[in-house]
Amino acid sequence: MDAVRTALVTGASRGVGKGIAIALARNGYRVAITARTVHEGDPSSLAPENGLVLPGSLATTAAEIEAFGGEAVSVPLDLLELDTLDDAVDAAVAGLGGRLDVLVNNAIYVGLGSDLRFADTPHDSLVKRVTGNITAQMFITQRALHHMLPAGGGTVCNVTSAAGQNVPRSPVGEGGWPLAYSVTKAGFHRIADMLVVEYGDQGMRAFNVNPGFVATERVVAAGDQLEFVARHGISPEVIGTAIASLIDDPDLPNGGYVHALDRARELGLAAPRRQS
Repeated sequence: MDAVRTALVTGASRGVGKGIAIALARNGYRVAITARTVHEGDPSSLAPENGLVLPGSLATTAAEIEAFGGEAVSVPLDLLELDTLDDAVDAAVAGLGGRLDVLVNNAIYVGLGSDLRFADTPHDSLVKRVTGNITAQMFITQRALHHMLPAGGGTVCNVTSAAGQNVPRSPVGEGGWPLAYSVTKAGFHRIADMLVVEYGDQGMRAFNVNPGFVATERVVAAGDQLEFVARHGISPEVIGTAIASLIDDPDLPNGGYVHALDRARELGLAAPRRQS
C-alpha cells in the first residue's frame, strides 16, 4: 500500500492557505498547517487596514479538516521569528510521521505601513517585508529540502503574485501595489526555478502559482481599500481546490509559472474567460 502523502502549508489559518490545506486534505493528504493565529480572535487576527478581527485560526482550519475525516497537524509560526523556523518545519514533519512530500509557501508578511509609497515607508517595515516575504521562505524551503532530498525529492508550490512580474498602471493607493511588495515578490518568484536548476535531478519539483484576485477574509474586511479585489475576486475555496489540483498534476512544467484561475476554469469551478 502506498504511504499517505503529506504536505506543509504555511499561512493556513484563513484565505488561500486555508483553501489549499483543506483541498489537499480532501485529496487524501495528511496536512501540517502553520500561522500566527492559533485561536479565533487572537491579536494576530486583527486586519492592518482597520483593526477588525478577521475570522480564521489554526484551530478552525484543523477542525474543518478533521470534520470530514482528514488529518491536520497545527504548528504556530511567525515568519519574522527566523530562529524558530527550522524547528517549526521539523515539528510539522514529525507530526506528519517523518515524511514531507509537498511544501506550499503561502504565508507572507502583512502589517502596518505595508501600503505606503516607498519614500514614506519606515525602514522597519521594509525589513519586515524582506524578512517575511523572502528570507523566511528561503529558511522554510531549505529546511524542507533537508527532509525531502534524502527521501528522493518532493514538490514546492510557491504562491506568488503578478506584482512580482508586472508594472502597475498606477501607484499604491490609486489601484497599484507598493514598491516593497513588488520587489519581495519578484525575489520570491525566483526560488522555484532555481530549485529546479539545483535539485531537479534529485527529484525536486517546484512551481509558482498566481492565485489572481481572491476575496479573502482580509480583502472583504478592508472595505473600500480593496473593494475592487473583493468585487472581482474568486473564493479562497475555489482557488485552493485549483492549486491542489496543480500540485498533483504530473504534466505541470517543472519550474513553471501558472495561473490558478485557469485551472479553476478547467475544473468548471470558475466562469470561462470572456472573449474579446
